[in-house]
Amino acid sequence: MPASYTMDAQPKPNNPAVKLKEIDGKHFAVIRFSGTGGEESLKRYAEEPGEFISAKALKLLAMPTYAFFNPPWTLPFSRRNEVMVEIAADR
Repeated sequence: MPASYTMDAQPKPNNPAVKLKEIDGKHFAVIRFSGTGGEESLKRYAEEPGEFISAKALKLLAMPTYAFFNPPWTLPFSRRNEVMVEIAADR
């Protein structure tokens, strides 16, 4: 949720298994790509944020995380995927 909202202002979940938890913000280097999220393409795209991080002298904090936004029946050229790498907020 946006920073302008407090935890008290959030709607209460209807399902007791759902819990709201406040976490601090983070900074990421992200690359977006289309296609399938196969092992080969993930490996290829996971290298790109690393090159950017090195070129900008940023500090890497975690291994890549992958995000896939479309259902499996979406055609590969229409899919949106991301590789996210957490970086330090300050240099």
